[in-house]
Amino acid sequence: MEIRQVQAIEGANVYSYRPVIRAIVDLQEWTDVTTDTLGDFNRRLVDCLPTLAEHHCARGRVGGFLERLREGTLLGHTLEHMTIELLTLAGQHIPYGKTMALPEQKGLYEIIFNYDSQEGAMEAFKRAYDLLHELLAGKAVGPSRVTAMVTALNKVIVNNSLGVSTKSIIEACRERGIPVQRLSGGSLLQLGYGRYQRRLQAAMTDHTSCIGVDIACDKVLTKKLLSESGVPVPYGRVVESEDEAVEAFHSLRGKVVVKPYNGNQGKGVSLRLKNEAEVRSAFKLAQNYGQEVIVEKYISGRNYRLLVIGEKLVAAAERIPAYVTGDGMSTIEELVERANQDPERGDDHEKALTKIKLDPVVHLTLAQKKLTLASVPRTGEVVYLRDSANLSTGGFAQDVTPIVHPDNADLAVYAAKIIGLDVAGVDLVLEDIEKSYREQRCKIIEVNAAPGIRMHQFPTLGQARDIGKLIVEQVMPAGNGRIPIVAITGTNGKTTTTRLIGKMLLDQELAVGMTTTDGIFVRGKLLLNGDTTGPESTRIILRHPDVQVAVLETARGGILRSGLGYDYADVAVITNVSADHLGQYGVETVEDVAHVKSLVAEVVKPHSYVVLNADDPYVVHMARRTQGKVIYFSGEKDNIHIRKHLARGGVAIFVRRGLILMCQGSREYKICSVRQIPITWEGKARHNVQNALAAVAAGWALGLSADAIRESLLSFASDDKDNRGRLNFYRLGGVEVVVDYGHNPKGIEEIAHTLKKFKGRSLVGCITVPGDRPDQTIREVARVAAKGFNRLIIREDKDLRGRHQGEIARILYEEAVAVGMDPKKITVVLNEREAFCYGLDTCLPGDIFVMFYEHLDPIEAEIKLRLERECAESEFPSAEKAVGAGT
Repeated sequence: MEIRQVQAIEGANVYSYRPVIRAIVDLQEWTDVTTDTLGDFNRRLVDCLPTLAEHHCARGRVGGFLERLREGTLLGHTLEHMTIELLTLAGQHIPYGKTMALPEQKGLYEIIFNYDSQEGAMEAFKRAYDLLHELLAGKAVGPSRVTAMVTALNKVIVNNSLGVSTKSIIEACRERGIPVQRLSGGSLLQLGYGRYQRRLQAAMTDHTSCIGVDIACDKVLTKKLLSESGVPVPYGRVVESEDEAVEAFHSLRGKVVVKPYNGNQGKGVSLRLKNEAEVRSAFKLAQNYGQEVIVEKYISGRNYRLLVIGEKLVAAAERIPAYVTGDGMSTIEELVERANQDPERGDDHEKALTKIKLDPVVHLTLAQKKLTLASVPRTGEVVYLRDSANLSTGGFAQDVTPIVHPDNADLAVYAAKIIGLDVAGVDLVLEDIEKSYREQRCKIIEVNAAPGIRMHQFPTLGQARDIGKLIVEQVMPAGNGRIPIVAITGTNGKTTTTRLIGKMLLDQELAVGMTTTDGIFVRGKLLLNGDTTGPESTRIILRHPDVQVAVLETARGGILRSGLGYDYADVAVITNVSADHLGQYGVETVEDVAHVKSLVAEVVKPHSYVVLNADDPYVVHMARRTQGKVIYFSGEKDNIHIRKHLARGGVAIFVRRGLILMCQGSREYKICSVRQIPITWEGKARHNVQNALAAVAAGWALGLSADAIRESLLSFASDDKDNRGRLNFYRLGGVEVVVDYGHNPKGIEEIAHTLKKFKGRSLVGCITVPGDRPDQTIREVARVAAKGFNRLIIREDKDLRGRHQGEIARILYEEAVAVGMDPKKITVVLNEREAFCYGLDTCLPGDIFVMFYEHLDPIEAEIKLRLERECAESEFPSAEKAVGAGT
């Protein structure tokens, strides 16, 4: 047995609208083995994972999976359930799982399951795989082994999960419909898309001053600026040796605080130090976090955190140091262990509270009280374990927002302004937060950039404050940060339709971000070259800070490999569905192709528009699977689906008497004549008529006027500027050359159908099929080409995709001959550019030569070379021609 692949698919996908793990396992010698033939395997499996009994499986009832085990199920299916159970034991919610045999190879199985934590899910799969191996080896796996696995799994999940502060921000975004992308393994988030995006990291925003953060991280500079601005701060100094620390202690005359110069979260902080020995111990501890150490006067009073967002106090909490309450029997260490078993306490920031840490500060604090961890407090006796009150060291919080005196609120806001922070946690010590700081002893001890918000979001006592919501409101006061997203898919016509929609929007002077098979474009300029029709390219567009609207060509391969790169489309366009890429990723039939393409129509909202080809039954069927508002388009004379749709008050785009009409119910708008649109070649190119109709529908859905749509249609040319590589026309030496990307039977058939309308011309086609297509598709291309062209030149792609050189060409040749084409009319030239040159050189003036290319650049280079040569010859005729002219 071998794991071939484990990948995470983060976006909506063909398996689930939620993220999934896709694993491929080769069962090898276990391929045909079922669980009912493995002796006591089932018993040992259930002994180590008894809660498998709760799995429904396909039976739809508790115990369904155990029934399958007894009846005999394959080991791939067993591995799926083991993985899901480990994740469930680790606290994850996994609603979906599925195991399927892959047709590529016997014994190859695809295991799919949802996940909450990507890293945790991958780890769970690997541990379930190891556990299955142990069980198949006849080992008895005890509960302790599984417990250890789950503990390790929990650690992976916690280490890679977001803290409660960041989670609260994400939840606030979801409530407002703001899309969120996690930009790193940490807490860096993008809110919104394109031009309207904002960024947050923990409680820092993209408007948080970098200088302000640097000042806040420098405790001495912070105190200096505050003090010089009239803000009360404790006296102190920076030291680098024990003797300097002791000297500072004596000069301050009283109890002191010793803390790292650039520390955070209360690490290495010691308070109420009253003698040289304590100061020396505290200095050593603080120097674990940096060479420079601060010694400052200790301020007695209560410790408060005032949270300022956007020059306003939004929350305040009294911070209470970690403590335990005695029961008269347990030691302090035992009481701490008991407290840390509280499910609300986590190892770090992943839960509302943090586990109490027994570090040197605790030992020093207890020593000051003449206690140790072995001491047994009296019943009801409260023992504070440290004087610093940070939640990150196990402290508690009590909300005091309603009782903060206005003067104290103003002081906190003023301090945040001085440091230069739009979000700040201001720590101050005073006796009574209800009284003005002017009436009592008060000092601001710290101003924090990126303050933790757990104490406000989840206080131990008092009212919870939705700080995540307030931070989101600060960075995005209105709207949801979205830009319109148009997603286009289909077997053929995607690129032309995408470009035409992009043209309509560019003509409105919008900053359009567009992904196509030809590259990523922003404002009409190439950003990244290549086939960019997958989710990675989508994310580039959605993260681009200038983009106002995204137009995304969305190909089958990207959907299958990685899902969608957006959360939902405002306009989804499905051009058509036909046989292509069969035999890949489990796609074996045209119905499978339609299932993949339909995902684009399904991942929409009720307010979205879904543009469907009413002439294609596979696409029409998608109307049942979408919650969006359907717009049909049709090039047929009297499409029944259009008629019914209009009768229900729907919107449709269709052709009547050569005119494109846009109708809603009984209302009708004339766009233009089909013959006027350049890419339709005066209406002869019916596939481009369909593409134009789809683009008109998308334009209407985006709110464009009929006039704006018309102007864009009439100015979109079938050339290398507007629609490069799609039905581009050139005249070379009297030969009419057409360059197109047709690479499947339907695409090649449409080009041949268009060109046959030019009567009396000999059609020559240079064809091939990508090597990863099944033989059936290759033969179908040969049959279509033999029927559509008078002469064929057969070439091969440079990337043979697993085929032997000459293999594709041989199949095409044999099938073309088999359906009646004269072998003398077929020539094999394997190299793409050489095949193109051969076609040009062997065509007669007046012939139409169609080049179906793999790589466009060398074809365009050859065309340019020949055009330049013709131009030169026309300007400077040869000597022979010159003499003849003189005679």
